[in-house]
Amino acid sequence: MSEANITLPYFNIISDVRGVLSGVRMSLAGNQWFVIDELMGFLKSMEFNVYVETIPPGLVLRRALGEPLVIGGLVIDVKPEIVSLPTSMLSGLTVKDRFEYVENDLAIVYVGEPVNDWCELRDRRVAVPNPVTEGIGALFRELYTEYCGDYSEFVGRGSVYLTRIHHREIPELLRNGLVDAGIVWRTEAIYWGFKYTVPSRNRVSRLSFALMPWASNDAVKVFELLRSDNVRRMYEKYGFRWIVGH
Repeated sequence: MSEANITLPYFNIISDVRGVLSGVRMSLAGNQWFVIDELMGFLKSMEFNVYVETIPPGLVLRRALGEPLVIGGLVIDVKPEIVSLPTSMLSGLTVKDRFEYVENDLAIVYVGEPVNDWCELRDRRVAVPNPVTEGIGALFRELYTEYCGDYSEFVGRGSVYLTRIHHREIPELLRNGLVDAGIVWRTEAIYWGFKYTVPSRNRVSRLSFALMPWASNDAVKVFELLRSDNVRRMYEKYGFRWIVGH
């Protein structure tokens, strides 16, 4: 197929948006971004074209409510037919169908000396997910407040970097020596290959797929495929705990 391609590595490339807009449209919580290429390949093998965006769950919720996605001068105003959100964020959202599919917990990735607990982060330069847009950020805020003290005082220090869009910013900060530690999902720590610890005092988050009321017939079929063993294996490979049917 002929195409006008302006992709240029390190310059014209968008990693959070991929696929075909005329296909089944999916807006997914960003912590599963490294599964998406394989997921899209599987759906294509089943003869479904899909469009997938992997963005912070706070923004997924806004997309489910009809807001457009804006990237520079590009405005994507088609509504998603399938969304993935932390189960707690589905409250009050009108959906056609839904099911929980994976759970995950938090980890501390680090360089240099080990960081064994949340409270030890006081003494490090640390990158923290933004609790306004990211579920992981809100969970870390709960953990720190419960076990370590004043969260506002903690993030107000000059040695704490609060992510701007997505905690996917954290690996580059670590690799470039700008921080000593960061808060990520356990699955991401495994994927990125950083040294990490999973404190025993933790939080577990569950994700749910939800089918929106305006979903097409193809979207309904894709939604059912998301329950399949093929998809389960993709997620389990990266350390997600599959909970469909539990």
